[in-house]
Amino acid sequence: MTAVATDLGYLPRLESREHFVDYLEGIVPATAAEVKEAKSTRKLVKTYMLETARHSHTTPELADVFAKRVELHRLDDTLYRVEDADHDGNVVGLLEALDERHPVLYTTLNSQDSRKWVRQVVDHNPWLDRLWLSSQILFQLWRQVQANTPGNRYVRLGFEHEAWYEASSDLEALDLDAAELDGAEDEDDDDISASFVERRKSKVTLTERLAVLEQTLDQLLDLYDPLHSLVKLQMPSEGRGGHMLFYDGQATNRSDSFAEHRAAVTSVLKLYRRITEHAEDQLWVDTTTVGDDGFNVEGAPLTIRFSEALSEPTFDRFVSLGLQRWTSRFRIGGYVTRRGPTKVHMAAIDRHLWQPLLLEVTSKQLLGVLPRGTCGNTIHRLVTNVQRLVDPNVEVWLGNERYESAVEDSMTAES
Repeated sequence: MTAVATDLGYLPRLESREHFVDYLEGIVPATAAEVKEAKSTRKLVKTYMLETARHSHTTPELADVFAKRVELHRLDDTLYRVEDADHDGNVVGLLEALDERHPVLYTTLNSQDSRKWVRQVVDHNPWLDRLWLSSQILFQLWRQVQANTPGNRYVRLGFEHEAWYEASSDLEALDLDAAELDGAEDEDDDDISASFVERRKSKVTLTERLAVLEQTLDQLLDLYDPLHSLVKLQMPSEGRGGHMLFYDGQATNRSDSFAEHRAAVTSVLKLYRRITEHAEDQLWVDTTTVGDDGFNVEGAPLTIRFSEALSEPTFDRFVSLGLQRWTSRFRIGGYVTRRGPTKVHMAAIDRHLWQPLLLEVTSKQLLGVLPRGTCGNTIHRLVTNVQRLVDPNVEVWLGNERYESAVEDSMTAES
């Protein structure tokens, strides 16, 4: 391992799980003084939780999933060293198959470089998707934190909503290129659109003692709708710091222990898998032949109901830039049939597994019909990005079951 590789955040080219675990256990967060003086070479571990498909769906081996530039070197049954030709063959991270459905990437690249790598390697790969930790899932994890954490510990919550598709005469006058809009939508720290147009945007971070948040958070939610879009949660560790979870499946280890971080990620994945497979069981639409003259239809629709109706211009932008455009965070596309000024039917394709689905979108709600085999991750992705970019305070139903109730039940279900 060269000094340059260390500075950039590459991992050393080690040959066993034990050596990598020992190495990562030695990485602890830098002190504030070290960060200020830029003297620390220690790197935070970033974990990216990924989705393949349900075990009933045939998928390639992990080593065959990634682009040719990426090489996976098997270290044991479930752990791979990840090298990338675009990074001069350096070790960009470790890939671990924590279960047959959810591989995770551990990396010490800085956040900007690691997010770029995930966008390039995962977001354009039909066999892979990120985990999408919807606000409902993060709020359920917050309740778990409340139940298991002393009231004097500090907890960090992050909320974010930008009415990205809100129509604006200023924006229309500028005729801003749609590709530029799609790029801005991916930005986490800088608002590219700010110099062009003003729109509703809220970004709130609360770092407070748990006991204080328990007393005040519900009141704040009642007062300010954007706080329903929870996008970050730091789960306290047993020692210092904690494990920061992000809506798009990233988890940053800010604790003293990589082993504890891995255990926290495993716990999140178990909850996520239970709610995902429960949603699939509820929603997958299938037909069964009955005699010679008919058939039964099984399954139910996904319903995402907006808190208030979208205007016609906002509705049009949401459909064209959010749902039809392949490069948007919704990661679907397809053919739209107009049924009225604020109603469309969409024969859609999900870019994860290239699965077809049907959408009916109106100014009041989004209705989805998922054929058998559609990844339940699609549900979480739709809910997460609607709350971040369209309406933070939606009602979501899996058939006649509230999505929040399904998440809560999955939290208490046996592993």
